[in-house]
This record gives sequence, structure tokens and C-alpha cells, in this order.
Amino acid sequence: MPLVAEYHRPASLDEALELLGSPRRVALAGGTMLNADREPSDLEAVDLQALGLDTIAATDAGRVRIGATATLDAVRRCELLGDSLRDLARAEQPSTLRTLATVGGLVAKASSESLLLAALLAHDAQVELVGSSAAAAESGLAGLLATGVPRGSLVTAVTVDPSGRTATARTGRTPADVPIVAAYGRRIEGFAAVALTGVADHPVLVDVGDPTSGLNPAGDFRGSREYRLHLAGTLTARVMQELHL
Repeated sequence: MPLVAEYHRPASLDEALELLGSPRRVALAGGTMLNADREPSDLEAVDLQALGLDTIAATDAGRVRIGATATLDAVRRCELLGDSLRDLARAEQPSTLRTLATVGGLVAKASSESLLLAALLAHDAQVELVGSSAAAAESGLAGLLATGVPRGSLVTAVTVDPSGRTATARTGRTPADVPIVAAYGRRIEGFAAVALTGVADHPVLVDVGDPTSGLNPAGDFRGSREYRLHLAGTLTARVMQELHL
């Protein structure tokens, strides 16, 4: 995104929401997307770092609440989360960016290739939102990725159920490459959830019995539509086998 023209640092959520009521203003958390290049613009940054949204804590319901401005490195270090989520947080960005990039930014960007975002889907992620025109609300991550964060709203936290057995499978041109398609599965009490990357505009939960149903991935130089659909079925099967289902 381009260089911002003005900078605001609100001291409260109400102030932040009032500022974000203007279409020229955008939320700034870690800054890995906003202000990443030097092209001038009329955008104004609303810095969220004074709002205290970086706490990670267990809830009474046995879930883990991750504040929107918690960094990926904080997720990597959080012992409340399982090894699979922590490992994916470490792999999501190089170390120089991992200490800046935030969970809220991860949700807002909704990258189709984010295996960490796919893992959050499989862990029943719920997203807490506040908006200037409505009271605080909670939305399932799957639905929010499909529609995008409403204009004028802020992601304040993401909650996940960290329990369950997990498995990951992926295919890339080389082991070091971002996967062409990847699958993350979670099993709990006989129930399994599998989320895929690389088959839609954002990571998606799939039917474990028919993982290609409803998918229409765009092909590119790394893999055609047909190849991505083949990988979707193959990698889902591998994950299910590892989960013993």
C-alpha cells in the first residue's frame, strides 16, 4: 500500500472508530502492508497501538483470546496455543516482519496462501468486531473472510479453540516455497475440520468427504485449476489419514 499522508494515534476505541468513519483513513497495526512503499497518496493512518489490543489470554470457556494487535511472534511464543499453531506463526513471515505483523492484519489481508489463517479456521476461530454503527459483535472467521471486514469496523480480537489433534500437508515447487496448495486438519472427539489454502481468494473450510465440492481455483504459472483441485483432494486425504479418520 502507498505512503500515507497523515497520521493519527487515538487513545480509545471510540476515537479510533470516529476517525475510521472517513474513507481516506485506514487502520495501522504492524505496518507490514500499510506504508510499505513510497508512493504518495491521500490516505491517513489510524495507529491502533495505544488501544491495548495486544493481550493473549485464556477464557473461561477454554478458548484462547488473541488481541488484534498481538504480533505473530507473540503467537509463536504463546504457550496457551498448541505447537502446530505456534509453528505456523513462526513460518508465516520472516523474523524481521513477524515481530511487526499482527493477527488483526492477518485477518484483514485474508491471503489465500496463509496456512496460519487456514489453521485458525480449523480451530473454530471467532472474530470480535466493533463498529461505529453497531454494538460489539462476534463473527465466524469463515464468513468474515468471504465478505471482508465491514468499512468503519475494527477487528479487536480472534478467539480459537486450541484443543485437538492436528495435521498439515502441503505441496510446493520446492520445500522452501510458499505451498501451491496446503491443508490443515484438526480432529476433536471424532469430528474433523480441514481448511485449504491456494484454492480460493482466501483460505476455506472444506467438506472432508468431498473436499473439491464448490471449489473453482484460478490457475497460474505454479499450477492449473485442475492441478489445484487434484491437490485439494490428495492433501485432504493425507491429513485425514494422519488424523486416523
